Amino acid sequence: MNGSEYYKDLNLWTVGDGVTSVVCTSIFASLITTILDTSWYGIIWTTRSNQIIEQDLISNSQQIGIHLSTDFFLPFELISIILLVALIGAIAVARQ
Repeated sequence: MNGSEYYKDLNLWTVGDGVTSVVCTSIFASLITTILDTSWYGIIWTTRSNQIIEQDLISNSQQIGIHLSTDFFLPFELISIILLVALIGAIAVARQ
């Protein structure tokens, strides 16, 4: 086995892999710290959309937008994060 075959068999991390790991770990740690330090008891999660604007004066697409930004804000954000993770996972699987 010569030198070039030896390096093909090893899966060595590059500098970019290490930097990416450090950046992702630090972002994750800062998010966890922020979540744990936040007082969740004083937060009003949603406001009723019918208090914002009368339902008669808006179209269906506007009603959907109002509901997503008020009544369903937290589920909408959680689903968007899950879809982002699935997209990144699909890209990682496709590259292999």
